[in-house]
Amino acid sequence: QDIELGTIDIATFGANVDGMIIYKNTTGDAEFMSNDCIINGLYKVIADYYPIVMGRPSIGKNGKGVIVVDPDNLCMPDIAELSVELPAEHFFETRNYKNGDMVKFFNLRKFFRKSGI
Repeated sequence: QDIELGTIDIATFGANVDGMIIYKNTTGDAEFMSNDCIINGLYKVIADYYPIVMGRPSIGKNGKGVIVVDPDNLCMPDIAELSVELPAEHFFETRNYKNGDMVKFFNLRKFFRKSGI
């Protein structure tokens, strides 16, 4: 499958999308949320809904930029499992907005500075 790139796609091409998924094992179960389970679920969602993420950049027959999604040669995202001794709550912060909303977010900079990762 070839997915033709538009102007916006080309302008943002090569953008790095970082994400972090945090799960809290409240039961202490050793088999809780295995890394393989998370990776397989993520790959399924990407393949079904965002195949362009798993493609490779190329030039189409018409000379335009395309992303080629070849099931036999997928570009899989890097996923790593890590463990940090500090609880996740240590890295959450709350911001108050002018409209009165309070939003809780995970501070990635604080995480990288204080976790030793």
